[in-house]
Amino acid sequence: MVKRITKRTSIIMLLIIMSTFGCKPDPLEYARPSDLAGTIYTQLESMGNFNYYLQCLDKTEYKEPLVKGGSWTVFAPTDEAFEKFMQEEGYTTVDDIPSSRLLHLVQYSIIISGWNTTTLTYGVNNTGFYAGSNFKRDTQYRDTIVEINTADYNLHPTENKFPDGVYKVAESYLRIKPTAFFLQPYFDAKPRFQTSDYSFLFPGETFTENGMKVFDANVSQTNVVAENGMIYALDKVIEPRKTQYQNLTSEEYGEKYTTFKRLLERFAFLKERGDVVNEVTGETETIYNLLFSTGITLNNLPFNPYDESYPKLLNNVDRTLANGTGLAVPTNDALEQYLLGDSILGQFYSSYDDMPLDVLGKFLSTFFFTDFWDLCPSNQGSEVLNVGLNPVNYKIEDVVDQKFCSNGFFVGVNKVYENANFSTILGPLLLDPEYTIMLKAVQDAEIDNALQSVSTQFSIFGIKNDQFIDIKDPNSATRTITVVDYLPDLSVIQIEVKENGVVDRLYPLDMNSPTSADVSYVTTTLQDIVLNQIVEANVDLTDNNYYQTKSGEFIYGSQGNQVAGGGDISRNDPALVVSVRDTDNGKFYDMSHAIERPLVFTYGALVENSTTFSRFIEVLTAADALVAIPNVSDDKLISFLNLSRTFTLLAPNNSAIEQAIADGVILDPNNLSGLTPLELAIAKQDLLNFAKKHFIQQAIATNGITAGTFSSMYFGKVIDFVPVYDQFLFENSHVPSNLTVKNATTGAVITETGALTNILSNRVVIHEIENYLK
Repeated sequence: MVKRITKRTSIIMLLIIMSTFGCKPDPLEYARPSDLAGTIYTQLESMGNFNYYLQCLDKTEYKEPLVKGGSWTVFAPTDEAFEKFMQEEGYTTVDDIPSSRLLHLVQYSIIISGWNTTTLTYGVNNTGFYAGSNFKRDTQYRDTIVEINTADYNLHPTENKFPDGVYKVAESYLRIKPTAFFLQPYFDAKPRFQTSDYSFLFPGETFTENGMKVFDANVSQTNVVAENGMIYALDKVIEPRKTQYQNLTSEEYGEKYTTFKRLLERFAFLKERGDVVNEVTGETETIYNLLFSTGITLNNLPFNPYDESYPKLLNNVDRTLANGTGLAVPTNDALEQYLLGDSILGQFYSSYDDMPLDVLGKFLSTFFFTDFWDLCPSNQGSEVLNVGLNPVNYKIEDVVDQKFCSNGFFVGVNKVYENANFSTILGPLLLDPEYTIMLKAVQDAEIDNALQSVSTQFSIFGIKNDQFIDIKDPNSATRTITVVDYLPDLSVIQIEVKENGVVDRLYPLDMNSPTSADVSYVTTTLQDIVLNQIVEANVDLTDNNYYQTKSGEFIYGSQGNQVAGGGDISRNDPALVVSVRDTDNGKFYDMSHAIERPLVFTYGALVENSTTFSRFIEVLTAADALVAIPNVSDDKLISFLNLSRTFTLLAPNNSAIEQAIADGVILDPNNLSGLTPLELAIAKQDLLNFAKKHFIQQAIATNGITAGTFSSMYFGKVIDFVPVYDQFLFENSHVPSNLTVKNATTGAVITETGALTNILSNRVVIHEIENYLK
């Protein structure tokens, strides 16, 4: 047994020796090929025209990785490029270049990973890589820490929490600063960016088809392969580019753009970034970010011009390497002359510092563009839209300065472009401080964007802040409201509610701790009041006609300067036009007081005209169609009407009711007492159906505007669970004031309106008819 084990062990040892020494590779077979390119550093040495650049590398920590390995791309300036640079800057040798400047130009010349001219433009989407997407790549450079004195800045009044003083700020948030290059695939993939536009981005330079540029530098050699990456030879020394915000104070401009910078900084605020150890002093120091409030829907800046990252304007996707924004900056002189001239803003403000932030935000948003090519010549002749998709009257001849920055394109212009918001009918609300409550209500109702549309005409009858006095509560028969107080930012507005002329209570009770229910009630009430002041049409006040407001109620314009709602007509107190402002999409009227809604509901209006409608009131009463209103004795609601909508009542006069009784359509509502319970139920249903048939599901005044086929509130059958309402055809005449009602199928005339028309009750327009509807 021992011999067997010994023999087996010998065999195993032999196999181990054979496996160890018998499979040793041939060293010549796996030796480094003699024709393999050297690393980036050695390749630059062998090329012989990069001595100055190599000297720069030798003075930094970046020599070692370019010698040893990794994966890199370098945009290396040639010796000729360095000689020109040093001559222009007054340097004799590389040693004369300040160490920080030398480090920065080296860092800015090195890109992570090796890219050839095809893969440089590669971007990624959900299907993989695709060419022509990118024109930027991240470098090794980040901005530095600088000191600022916030006493020199006009920072955001509420967002900034730090007192004036000297703070250490991380420039451009210490993000990696990308470099930009231009290759044919990028132009090919961007239909709104042409190769001819390159000369506008970089005056005096041209782009050769299928060539390559790095900013304004020519690339004389491309795709020079090294063991650890790629080399591109440049005919210029490229230094880190500034952001659009940093460029505002470039030395070449002097103080040409400082006003615009100061306006931007009204949206700026400090935020603590964290503590770092100062390598020189060894002390711990707190670093801050200088941030900007952004968000175009909040009337802040559309994007942050200090940030290297492209704003996520498109589908919330990071397109920093693929896109760059545009910023058109008016000169100080242009901004000053704009306010002094005949401008919309100049009518309200003598200084930009006096503008509320929401007004200033809208004004500045005009100059922010989603893409840098929006400002290029190839897009002239087409409508130039800013970030807010508003047209801007930008022209190439307005441009006085151009600079392609690290985060987009900067153009200085000698003109101020009017914000479309200010020239529309929303403008007076935005700009006039006397209309801030009305503006808040418009914004809460989310119709402010619609009011900026120049494709639609509007008429607005303004209610100033001090005119919200004893206005009828749109949702009550007995209450009136008065605005008594509000916070400066209008986040809380307090109203006094009177019930039948007696003060009931305040909403909210406490301005400092309002309940959500109170705030909601105030918001809804003010919205309903303000909607009654807006008509989606041009109102001709000389035409003595009726117009439907956004609230659904009608107003009557007459005498060239009078406007009356139902309540004004009842009181014989029309609102008078004080002044008119013409805008791009309608007229804005300053008024003597708010337009008052109808003071009564349909029943109350019928009672006020009972000599004509007493028999129809009897029909409604007998049909049990009336609902009592708490604490109201002289008015009632109609049970089958949903007053979130508006209606027309074609009210048969007393003669028409008598005819309906004579024709056997309904029983006399005063002679039901002797009926059996079944007969009484049938009679009441007939009366209810008769009443419903005369309420039309469309508010129609005799204004010559609303005509067509409309349904009544009566239906005689249901198909597939859907009521089939009776319908009538309406012809509408303003002169003479008349409605003709026809059978919707045959076109035969049923009746016409009588002497009483356009009685405005709450949510219902009432017209007398001399024949009942069949």
